[in-house]
Amino acid sequence: PSVMTTLTGATELKDLPDGPPLPAALAGSFIQLSTLGYVWFSYSSASVCWEQSGRCLFDPWGRTVMFTIAFAIFMWLLSLRTIPSTRTSDPSIVDRLWSIMPWLYTWHWFFASGDFKPRLFIMSLLATIWGGRLTFNFWLKGGFSGGEDYRWAVVRRWYPGWRWEVFNLVFICLFQQCAILAFTVPAVAAMQSDAGLSWLDWLAALLFLLLVAGEAIADSQMLAFQTEKYRRKAAGEDLGPYAKGFIETGLWAYSRHPNYFCEVSMWWAFYLFSIPATGQCLNWTIWGCIFLTGLFLLPGASLDITETLSSSKYPDFASYKRRVSKYFPMPPRDPRVHRK
Repeated sequence: PSVMTTLTGATELKDLPDGPPLPAALAGSFIQLSTLGYVWFSYSSASVCWEQSGRCLFDPWGRTVMFTIAFAIFMWLLSLRTIPSTRTSDPSIVDRLWSIMPWLYTWHWFFASGDFKPRLFIMSLLATIWGGRLTFNFWLKGGFSGGEDYRWAVVRRWYPGWRWEVFNLVFICLFQQCAILAFTVPAVAAMQSDAGLSWLDWLAALLFLLLVAGEAIADSQMLAFQTEKYRRKAAGEDLGPYAKGFIETGLWAYSRHPNYFCEVSMWWAFYLFSIPATGQCLNWTIWGCIFLTGLFLLPGASLDITETLSSSKYPDFASYKRRVSKYFPMPPRDPRVHRK
């Protein structure tokens, strides 16, 4: 069995699920990477990197694309450093950078734009608020104290040996770094636009902040629940409302993954900034939101993996699934209607 380790405690994982075949996982990554590459190098200023490579360094967006690709490969090489001691590479650096890279990108574009761009300034502030909050939460859970997300141990069993190293390069390093850049890209539209602020910008900012607050509440409720559960276990106390092992109160009474809902939705709110910036409801920056949604919601993606592992750990999770919406927050259902 695999063991999940955080600062709150550890739970043994049994009956681990099988993953998709490696060719299927890689094919999905290649399709999405190819789509991003085509869009970026065909419909944005990054095209100068193909036409005249020397000019790429003078285009803030173009050089960011090239930096991200090079940095992803560097991350993969850096992850290989653990092979002598663990016989496998460590993908955790990607998790630690998830909440840091977006606001670094937006502030780079803000200062590289040359002029004060109010829309880009607001977007950079929002990305910083999101990143600071999420980084702090990751630190609280022990994300910067070593170890790795327990789900990587499961995925490593799906693809042992060289298969894991290929998966690590293509999906974890290359695709996820490009996905992070992609859902931040609406800020590039703001950098390259002289359009003034509109009511849609203020609506986007309000929605983004509300979703950041929702994610913060969901994470806080989860951390408090897990901390108290493991404290009672360690002290030998009666578990009481913690006996089931998983949280089903607060925001978690309306969605089994309120944090995921807020995380994905807030980047759709971020995309709204690109509409007044470009004058187009559908523009080249939308692909990041689409692929981020897929990263969480497609069959076999992050949400399904989390659900499968929770089902293997907690016998009562099946009842929770019948009562509570998987993703979109909704009133709890009457379990008697869905009981088989």
